[in-house]
Amino acid sequence: MGATLQMASEKRAYTLTDIGTYLAWKSRVELVALVEGDPELYNVYHVLEPNPKNAPRINVAGGRAFADFMVDTATQRLIGDFGRTRFGRPLFVPDAGKVDRW
Repeated sequence: MGATLQMASEKRAYTLTDIGTYLAWKSRVELVALVEGDPELYNVYHVLEPNPKNAPRINVAGGRAFADFMVDTATQRLIGDFGRTRFGRPLFVPDAGKVDRW
């Protein structure tokens, strides 16, 4: 994605990117964010536990533990604070437990 930002900067073009990549590259490119915060731009990540019937050799307990860890309140707080020190704002928005918008 960084290469895409670099090319857009060189060609004075438009591109779409996530806020984390933009902030990481902001000092190396001449680009301005035109749109932020629009719900249409949500970049939601999901954690899914695979069905052991479809993949009998998976680690069901490990998958469940990972999913539980990702949606835990403390982990969601870490996700919401990530990047704040370096970039002055968080790079991600915790979303666990919210109604799915899709």
